[in-house]
Amino acid sequence: MLGWLWLFALGTQAMGYDVVAVESTAPHPSLVRTEYTVQAGDGPLNQFSITHVRQRGHGHRKPLILLSPFLLPGAFYEVSETSDYKDSLAGLLARGQYDVWLVDQRRTGLAPGQCESGAFDCSVMGEWDFDAYVSDALFATGLARWHSPGKKPIIGGFSAGSNAALATINRAPHWFSGAFFYEGTFYTEDPTLQAHNEPACDLLEDELASGATYDPSAAVFGAAISLAESDPDGFSPFGFPPGTSNQQALLYVFGTPPPAGALSPTPNFVRMLVDWDAEQFLYSNQARLGLVGPLFDNYGSLAALRDLACGLSGDDDSHYDRLDRFRGDVLMFVGGTGFDTAMFDTANLLSGARTLTIEHRADLGEADFYFHQDWQRVFYRPLRRWLKQTR
Repeated sequence: MLGWLWLFALGTQAMGYDVVAVESTAPHPSLVRTEYTVQAGDGPLNQFSITHVRQRGHGHRKPLILLSPFLLPGAFYEVSETSDYKDSLAGLLARGQYDVWLVDQRRTGLAPGQCESGAFDCSVMGEWDFDAYVSDALFATGLARWHSPGKKPIIGGFSAGSNAALATINRAPHWFSGAFFYEGTFYTEDPTLQAHNEPACDLLEDELASGATYDPSAAVFGAAISLAESDPDGFSPFGFPPGTSNQQALLYVFGTPPPAGALSPTPNFVRMLVDWDAEQFLYSNQARLGLVGPLFDNYGSLAALRDLACGLSGDDDSHYDRLDRFRGDVLMFVGGTGFDTAMFDTANLLSGARTLTIEHRADLGEADFYFHQDWQRVFYRPLRRWLKQTR
């Protein structure tokens, strides 16, 4: 462990965090990738990774902290359908001389059934709410600032990573020079959307009060991708009409509104738009999605889902009540079938931002920006342009 990291670790153990391992690799000759394994409290499940990706031998711009989506690690930002790391989002940004920091969302890494069997103590997931994710993000921010003194970081993320970035600047609005939010918020002014989320808020609060901590239905995401990759024409084992193929099931999971609940923040929420006649995604590259499939965790945190539902229902404003204090630059990616108007409502709360840029594509689904067949044009280039303008 580097000497400076020892000093940083000693100063953070009192916060309940401990860097327990550091490993550096070179995923490309021009890049250095350093992964920090962090223990955050007791128990083997309270461990996550922070990954630092930078260009070798060059001066660097500001630290850029990317928070991962729900059920996924920071490696979400490292997928590359070309199999070349430098073509991943993390690789492209690092080659653009940003200090890239990828922060895992806490995950179990367990196989389906292991929580239910009692093989692992999954009760710790009751602590995995957005307050915990914000604390993790601030720990990573401290690590980034220690590594790059005098440079004020930029923070952002997709889906729950966007939620976590929003909650992070809400808690520490003066720590960051910029923030980008890609389809994820706790806030809406629309009474219809509030009413849509109220039942999920009430249900999740009741489940947590009864001692439940995890949602095993999260396993459907990774399994649907895996089965469509390995046996697209085989019959789906999920609860779809008899005769549904694995490929069709994948399109149902990602291309139709989910059942009512916290994973359905709006009535028309669709992750990726689908060409049903061709039985394929309309805009997204299924091979790119396939790279993310093995990364999905099989258990979702009820505490995090509760925060999302109760924020959108208007019952809990603790993750957005100080957004007007943020003075940095803001970028938002808004699709037509994601959080939609709720993202624009959230923009209204960021009244103190230095600049506000909104990339609105009404023709895209919630995840179509990142998984698009031409994702560099649709997602990366607008992000890069904004980053260059951020003070």
